[in-house]
Amino acid sequence: MTDTQLLERADADPWTFLWIQTLDDALLTAVALLFGRFRYPGSWWALGLRPVGPRWWLIGAAGGGLAAILAWLTGVGLEQWGTPVPPHPIETLLARAQSPRDLALVLLAVTVPVAIGEELFFRGYAYRLLRARLGVAVAVGGSALLFAVVHGLEPGAWLPVLPVGLVFALLAELSGSLLPGMLGHAVVNTLAVLVG
Repeated sequence: MTDTQLLERADADPWTFLWIQTLDDALLTAVALLFGRFRYPGSWWALGLRPVGPRWWLIGAAGGGLAAILAWLTGVGLEQWGTPVPPHPIETLLARAQSPRDLALVLLAVTVPVAIGEELFFRGYAYRLLRARLGVAVAVGGSALLFAVVHGLEPGAWLPVLPVGLVFALLAELSGSLLPGMLGHAVVNTLAVLVG
């Protein structure tokens, strides 16, 4: 994905952005599913692909709202302390969106493939591997930190994402499933796109 013309097109064209995002998160999904099935934990059920009741869907949605608030508060705190939150690359795409269809494509891109791919990798595979080897506390913190730093190495980029990762790791631990976190992830990303 180093073709600069393709990446520039993704900054302006929602369809291109959707396809790049889908391919990117399909890779995360494939890694998580393959390693989760054949290395650890040995089954997709143990990876967290198990159903939950309606109560956990509500908790997942509420967790997404809480995570969005915590990310926003962290960003506000960083701004107050003189550490700016860098603009997210998606802001360029949103600024160039021409129609409700463009906005819908961006929302689709950041809610479905991102929520599935990132939750499978960070809370499915990475969290469960850390949990098995180092315990729940290290798994919650470690998977959240890993999740945060892949969003950017500047403190203003990763610190607001850290509480989001913590909330989703706790959802995975308490529910035993990735589904509430996937829904929560979709809620966070939807709020980020619509509210900013």
